[in-house]
Amino acid sequence: MKQKELHCLVIRGHTGRYPVLVQALTKFSNNIKIDLIDNDAATVKKALLNKKLGLIFLFQESGLAMNVLADILQKNGSESILVSLDDSKPQSALSVKTGYTGVQVCNLHYRPSGAIVNLALKFLLQYAFLKTEFRNCKSLLRVSEQRCHWLVDSSSEAVAYVVNDLHLYANHAYVNLLSDSLHSLKVTTVSDLIREDEREVFFDFVRQYENKSVKASALVVTLHPQKGEDFRASIRLIPTVFSGKRCYQLWIRKLGAKRLPIKGAKEKSALNEPPPIVVNTLDNKAKSPWLDDPISKKPNTDNQSISIKTEPKIKIPLSNKPSIYCKLLKQIILSNEISLELSKLDMFSPVDASTRQYMVDLNVLENEYATVSSILDKKYHTVFWDQVMLILLFQRLKQTGSKGMKLLIPLAEESMQDDWFKYWLSSSLSRFKGDVSNCVFLFPLSIDLLTKDLGFKKLHQELIQHHCAIGIDSFGINQQTKLILEVIAPEFIRFSKKWVLSNIKNNKQALKLVNTIKILEKKKIKVIAPYQSGEKMMQLFDMSGASFRQEQIVS
Repeated sequence: MKQKELHCLVIRGHTGRYPVLVQALTKFSNNIKIDLIDNDAATVKKALLNKKLGLIFLFQESGLAMNVLADILQKNGSESILVSLDDSKPQSALSVKTGYTGVQVCNLHYRPSGAIVNLALKFLLQYAFLKTEFRNCKSLLRVSEQRCHWLVDSSSEAVAYVVNDLHLYANHAYVNLLSDSLHSLKVTTVSDLIREDEREVFFDFVRQYENKSVKASALVVTLHPQKGEDFRASIRLIPTVFSGKRCYQLWIRKLGAKRLPIKGAKEKSALNEPPPIVVNTLDNKAKSPWLDDPISKKPNTDNQSISIKTEPKIKIPLSNKPSIYCKLLKQIILSNEISLELSKLDMFSPVDASTRQYMVDLNVLENEYATVSSILDKKYHTVFWDQVMLILLFQRLKQTGSKGMKLLIPLAEESMQDDWFKYWLSSSLSRFKGDVSNCVFLFPLSIDLLTKDLGFKKLHQELIQHHCAIGIDSFGINQQTKLILEVIAPEFIRFSKKWVLSNIKNNKQALKLVNTIKILEKKKIKVIAPYQSGEKMMQLFDMSGASFRQEQIVS
């Protein structure tokens, strides 16, 4: 099992002390990440908000009070270990200080030359690694419990959580089968829903689980619902945990029925229609470029559409997504732990300074990403995150607009191969009433997509109607290059890093790239150098007259 990264925060003390500590931490393991900050109270308070910190080292001469830092950690729900580095020689090299409820505070007598002190530091780091692994296990357990809860909610099987003959929770299928509401079930015992002469059999069935002597996995009983007629059903119990309580999942299947209907289910799947764009009221970040004072820029109306002689009727594609897809989408959009991330492009050469160019990406926390990855099949991941990014982008555009910014939106090849996704994006644009004229959609284009894909042609027409521009992503020089450029007339092109590194291996190939960039720029097509292609390759793009380079990574 791969060791998790340990995040350490070192609050600077005397100049001669903290470099030695940093060196000692680095030597211990390659999986230690060290953040070094000044002992300024505001800076420290902000840094302590990071719940991923494992160890926080504080030199005694810094002047910061341990009890104040411990209070901040306690209020933030942090599980970090606060380590006070003291020159005075205690009875032992490492001691635990009590008095801070819920926060571990250690005194470490730290002298780099001492063997006992180094052994104590090694012990402390090993303990911190174990604590980090334990914290990760708890996080994965929460993800697993949340996944289980979502699956129960979206299931067409009747499932309830029960303990001591009482209902804790029930999904829609269970409520629809036996009652009028969840509240009505919570004031009704499970045995009240079973015919009186069969209740003792049910109690015996439950007791076998309590005594850990399970003899039968299912029981057939006659259920007496709060509405309707009695019916025969098969019931199963599964030991589990719900909201921190040990309980049972109670599964009920009406005999003669394959799957139980969900109360209030629509005749058509919600995924057959594009999900609405939900307005999010999340606060903007202080350093977000969305808060910059924008300089107005007129919309670009020079885009050309693909010529289509006849307009065949486009059949609305049915979604191939599972039912949990939509539920996850709503959960993620409403989450406070997900946001847009804009990476500013640096200019190679002077261009219109009134507009700043940004690559649009998502900032997804690890636990949110793990939740989706554990529930959704891998083939849906890319389309799912592209859709989340676009929904959040439309929300921001509706709230703040994009004046003074050119937003470059890269979409994955998997998304462009998904007919339903293209239909959803076209429909979302057709309903959008805000200004999207400063948006540039970067597509990994192919000849088949341009000439044969009716869904893409409809999307392209919708973009033109909204004065959006189209760019080409993952661009490389091949036999189709000229035709693609003629049909699309892109405003931006981002070269494929893989293509650049694998094809430009000699002077002849490099000269071909240089000439191509010069031709593109002369045709008013702005060229973007791929992220982290190496210093020499960046110099080649710069000398060729490319417009931009990408310093920050965008997935």
